[in-house]
Amino acid sequence: MFGVPDEKLPDFCRDEQRVNVLFAPLRSRQANPKDWETKISHWKICIRAYCEANKVYSFTLSSFTSVFVRNGRPPSCLKEVLEDMKNNGEIQLLEIFLRRNKSTWSGWATDVLIKRPLLWSYNKLKGSITLNKTEETYVHLELVKSQSEELLKRIPEKMKNRVVTLKELVNLLENQRVENIKLLLHYLENTQQISVAIDNGKDQLESLLIKFGDGHKVSPISEADMGIHTLEKNETILTKQLEALEDEIEDIVKEAKVQLTKKHRQMAKNLLRKKHELEKRIEKKSNALLNVQTILENVKDSNTNADVLEAYKNAVTAFNNSTKTQGMTEDAVEDTMIELGDVMEIHNNIQSALASRPVADDSNDEDLEKELEELLVVPDDDNFPNDGGQITDLSKQMEDLSLNLPSVPNDSPVKQQEDSVSVEKQEFLN
Repeated sequence: MFGVPDEKLPDFCRDEQRVNVLFAPLRSRQANPKDWETKISHWKICIRAYCEANKVYSFTLSSFTSVFVRNGRPPSCLKEVLEDMKNNGEIQLLEIFLRRNKSTWSGWATDVLIKRPLLWSYNKLKGSITLNKTEETYVHLELVKSQSEELLKRIPEKMKNRVVTLKELVNLLENQRVENIKLLLHYLENTQQISVAIDNGKDQLESLLIKFGDGHKVSPISEADMGIHTLEKNETILTKQLEALEDEIEDIVKEAKVQLTKKHRQMAKNLLRKKHELEKRIEKKSNALLNVQTILENVKDSNTNADVLEAYKNAVTAFNNSTKTQGMTEDAVEDTMIELGDVMEIHNNIQSALASRPVADDSNDEDLEKELEELLVVPDDDNFPNDGGQITDLSKQMEDLSLNLPSVPNDSPVKQQEDSVSVEKQEFLN
């Protein structure tokens, strides 16, 4: 439907009833604002889906009236939809879009994409006073932005930070139309993600030069870049010429063998002479190709060396800024180390003071040792210290202490009881 694959169609486009509502006349916004906004937003989604599926970045109202057709009639509200998108900054007139940059590329692109179509339209519609609104070309800004980002992702590393032609880019993108690629390049140049220049060439695809960055802000195309591009172009041309000469020599050798089989020795000799001339040309072109390749390698090495030197300079600048910001100088470090030594000396003095005796002691170490030896001597009974007679009196009281207890029996209490019972029994019997 509408040139959009089924898997990419919005859900509401699969509902016949809702599609009929989309193609119905648009009611007044004041009468039913919700219905008006819903229908406008749905048509915006349909337009975006169609443009993405068909890689259409610029369009006219008349082109949409031939795309969005149902039961032989287009929707009557497309004009209001485009007006709303224009007012909201979702689309922009192509002429205004290309005026945003005053570079050479913009002027060239304006001539290719704007002036010529407008002149053709003017000559065709010369009877009209004003240009028909249905033929005004709009650019879908959001789609151009997203597709430009996709284009950058598809650029290989070998094509970055070097000059390439529009022809090389077209071959890389394959299915993209040249007009669409130009719109994307114009947007990328306006956002300073690429740099472009015009080379004096007859072929437009070869004359537009492009330089892609490596994710950072790209630098303008310089004379050195142009020189490298020229050398690379010469390298390609020489390589193709050498390949053609090699193929021609191979064909000549085959033809000479055929002439020999036919006994045409003179023809074979002429072919060999031609072969020798071609070999001389090959030698000259090989030397030229070698020189070109050597120059290219030297230029690349110089660029690498320049990058390394720039990195060194940046590192030195960063180090100087860091030390200056933090106050790290040779004198400051020496002063700090001297102060650190003084602080450590003061710290050691404090520790020594804390470890010393807080109160002066007049005792002699020899007297203390003598007293310790006296404590270790075991005293005799006679040399007991005088305790005031307390221990002696206590011993005497312990000796005089006696208890009035019966004598210890000879027999056990059980046996005495049995004897007592036996005596009582004997007396009873008597």
